[in-house]
Amino acid sequence: MVLGYATATWFIELAESFDVRGAMDHQALSQRLDTLIAALLEQKRRELNAGRKQVRVVVTGDNFSSLPAAMLSLAALDGAGFQLLVTFSHSACISGLKNAYTDKIDSTCIGALYSDLQPTADADYSSLFLPALSTNSLSKIALGIRDNVASSWAFHALNRRIKVIATLDPECLSREATGFPLPLLSRLAEYVTTLERYGIVIAGKKIPAASQKLLTLSDILTFSGDAGLRVARHTLITPAARDEIRRQNITIIQEP
Repeated sequence: MVLGYATATWFIELAESFDVRGAMDHQALSQRLDTLIAALLEQKRRELNAGRKQVRVVVTGDNFSSLPAAMLSLAALDGAGFQLLVTFSHSACISGLKNAYTDKIDSTCIGALYSDLQPTADADYSSLFLPALSTNSLSKIALGIRDNVASSWAFHALNRRIKVIATLDPECLSREATGFPLPLLSRLAEYVTTLERYGIVIAGKKIPAASQKLLTLSDILTFSGDAGLRVARHTLITPAARDEIRRQNITIIQEP
């Protein structure tokens, strides 16, 4: 590595700080070396990111199983020449997911930077990426609630016609993994559709058709939504459930 004038001067000053016996406080030397290394890494990041388009990344939730797939996406963005500005939600911080991400990002995406800033009028970025969007943030964005970092950035981007891309949390992709009842799965599917109507791109696999084989009265009584209840093609519906469906005028959508 070729050192600049300022770095060379720093080494000269460091050498002069030794006395004639070559004695210097070891801790002080270690601290100054750490400072130099941090400064060189920051300079390297600035040089690498010069002129790169910025992608704001907001990590949500506490699901560690989403990390490998999310890192593939982040590495691909970094490799394509985008600068990553990474922000973590409160749940990601307290769950330890932030630490897991930063360890991977630091070793994979050399140009990534971190920021805890909330959206501002002068925030500059080319797109927003929400990897493994948690069901909590998915629901808040769909309902227009802007009280967390993901929903705040999502509406900031939408207001400025900035492209928003999201992938879904694994718990939205596997009914077997969560045991969510059919009405809840249907509601989450509605929220995904709502985000798409906002103009948000949902990348990857979407919420699958519910595989529940029997639809009962209790399922209908706990359902609420305007977009219709999605059921698998061969789902059996009990007579009492059919009566309640007619009473509530619920539209049944059979998935292929």
